[in-house]
Amino acid sequence: MPPRFFAPELTSDARQVTLPPGESLHLARVLRLHEGDQVELFDGRGTLRAGTVRRASPQGAVVDPGDVLPAAPEPPAAIVVAQALLKGDAMDAVVRDATVLGASEIWPLTTSRTNVPAKAAQAAHERWERVAVAAAKQCGRAVLPRIARVRPVGEVITLTGEASLRLWLTEPTASTGASAALTAPARHVSLAIGPEGGWTPEEVAAANAAGWQPWTLAPVTLRAEQMTLAALSVIRYVWDASARRRIT
Repeated sequence: MPPRFFAPELTSDARQVTLPPGESLHLARVLRLHEGDQVELFDGRGTLRAGTVRRASPQGAVVDPGDVLPAAPEPPAAIVVAQALLKGDAMDAVVRDATVLGASEIWPLTTSRTNVPAKAAQAAHERWERVAVAAAKQCGRAVLPRIARVRPVGEVITLTGEASLRLWLTEPTASTGASAALTAPARHVSLAIGPEGGWTPEEVAAANAAGWQPWTLAPVTLRAEQMTLAALSVIRYVWDASARRRIT
């Protein structure tokens, strides 16, 4: 498979595209590609195209776009991951897993038990975007999730948006069996995942009052950074299985 590069300037009629600085450096200095080498380009909005390197410069690599290629299929409905801020590289793992498994948006949250200052998270936003790009390149996805600004959990609890199914990841004893709702035809889903210390009783009560459905994945307690991978895997599996049943 040719190496893949993020090209936000890629359009349907583009004859040449200059890659962003990080992608140009990767093409020229890391992979040591040359004029005439074959690559792939994706725009982060769903388009994947073949390409030929025109100029391999770390200051601004230029690629000639070619044929449109099939990208990894997107989920049949939007998925929003509202994740409480996590320490260290755990948040990077959340962004990576959410990107690979088809999240359309990622909302970093501050909660009562969040141990990450909001300012530190705001400074990490650019890094999270780079993590999302790397994850999309690895998995073959041509869409990048939108990573929102850091917001307090109370704002998200009352923010319904277009979600037709809002799942609040919680302790096993509080689950109401919301996973049954996933077996219906694909619906816009919002997932709320707490911090290392879990949700406070007040946050759980507010979420319940606002119509979020408590949901758990297993009779054991998972680490916060494992929840995104586990929850999205379940959702994608159920949706895919439902689609196969409708076809047959």
